[in-house]
Amino acid sequence: PVMTLDVSDDSQLIASGSADKNVRLWSTQFGNCLRSLKAHNESVMQVRFLPGTRYLATAGRDHMLKLWDCDSYEVISTLAGHATEILAMALSQDAAFIITAGNDKQIRMWKRTQEQLFLSEERAKELEDQFEQEVEREDLQATSAPRPSRRTVESVRTTERLMEVLDEAKAAEEQLEADGVDPQSIAEVGQGARHPCARAIAYINTLNSNNIYEVLLALPFSHAVLLLKVILRFFEAVSALQGGEGAQARSKALSAAATLQTPCQAALIAAYVHHSELASSNCRPVLLRL
Repeated sequence: PVMTLDVSDDSQLIASGSADKNVRLWSTQFGNCLRSLKAHNESVMQVRFLPGTRYLATAGRDHMLKLWDCDSYEVISTLAGHATEILAMALSQDAAFIITAGNDKQIRMWKRTQEQLFLSEERAKELEDQFEQEVEREDLQATSAPRPSRRTVESVRTTERLMEVLDEAKAAEEQLEADGVDPQSIAEVGQGARHPCARAIAYINTLNSNNIYEVLLALPFSHAVLLLKVILRFFEAVSALQGGEGAQARSKALSAAATLQTPCQAALIAAYVHHSELASSNCRPVLLRL
């Protein structure tokens, strides 16, 4: 339900606050909702336009008083002081100060200053405060954190083993190149089992829907790149098989295609988890080829 509303001095806007934690701005000319703002973490109890401005003050059950710019739809300032919900709010005629009353039996006066306010600095301060609160929460949770489950321990061990397999595949491929052997030619002559990527793909296919996301979520970015390169070489090898002729070639192609599902899923998860790092690195050609 709507808990409060107010009309701007120019009669162009109506602001309403409701129990769904939102503040909505309405046009008096057409009656349409211009913007819905996620204003508070609890019910919005009071909304008041500052006289002669398009600024809106809101108060809620989350103990917070906020000031909004109704032209840019941005919060300008968040003021904390009440220990409980704010139940009433009033403004002076010159908008020089705001009076609030809360369930904590306190009446507070908030005075406007002439100090210049930069929204970027306010956002940075809010993010810093939020980060500090999350760190404090994590510290409290760490004292009573449950013991790792068997599933979590197994996922970590599987991730570590996957990293070892990827390192072994990389070392084997480098050794083949040092010996003057093209790793791709091994797959082309039908000796795919010797291909450096074959063992890594075989291990990837041991992952299942119950653990693949947890395993790849713990995989470092450097090894995620190795994983994508291994899967890319495997796809290229399968593509080469599908181009062959004869019953034996078709049989090999079908057998290889049957193992594509898990590598495809692994590639998608790795790209999703590390999408920001991949976008800013030199790995774009690998993603495009995939």
